[in-house]
Amino acid sequence: MRLGTVRSPLLRLRLGDLQEGMPMLAEAKYAAPEAFSEIESRRKLFAMNWLELPDRKLVALCLERNEDAWVELLRRYHRVIAGVAAKTILPKIRPTASLIQDLVHDCLVRICANDFRPLRQLEWRHEGALRGLLQITASTAAQDYVRKLRSVKRDLSKEVSLEEPGLVLPAQEKFADSSEQNIFLGQLARCLEKVIKSEADCTRDVAMFLLYYGCRITAADLSRINSVSVKDVENILARLGRLARSHCV
Repeated sequence: MRLGTVRSPLLRLRLGDLQEGMPMLAEAKYAAPEAFSEIESRRKLFAMNWLELPDRKLVALCLERNEDAWVELLRRYHRVIAGVAAKTILPKIRPTASLIQDLVHDCLVRICANDFRPLRQLEWRHEGALRGLLQITASTAAQDYVRKLRSVKRDLSKEVSLEEPGLVLPAQEKFADSSEQNIFLGQLARCLEKVIKSEADCTRDVAMFLLYYGCRITAADLSRINSVSVKDVENILARLGRLARSHCV
């Protein structure tokens, strides 16, 4: 079996993106005679009672790149990993299903890094060793995400200018007509939604972006519509402009 997409009701993870695959049992029919004992032992795994398998033995099978073992690990600990990730980011970011799944995937990528080094070096001092490793890794992944997001965000207390040349849109003369410019603006808006999708004010901020650059609604009018100060509107628009220029253009 190759480590392809794990079809688990809990999570679909492309383990093939993390590590090289392992031989399929079907492919082993051309193997040397000494390999058949290993094949037979692998076949017995299909009758294994996964629910009673200790974590340590489960990890040993995962390190052998056994797909069923990985499915069982995800069945046991997907909810734990997702819960820790959500709790870690909750005070700062509104968690969404897609964001939590991304963080779960990041956690799994980390434990599979360097040929599963975290799992290989895990010290089994108690029965909860694997759970502890996954909780720490999930928390670290979530904290790193929050720090990365903060580094991208601009400090709204700082004054910025919306008159910076080429902040978002190229000069009007570069477009054949207004419809072409509107198409480009729509593409920027969709890109920005993906960039800031985890933020609580994502919908409002992108709407202001479209109204300001597409409909030429003034910052003063937008401040009245959204009940925020003009300065905050200008800072939000300038930040989105820079994000559009760095991520979407």
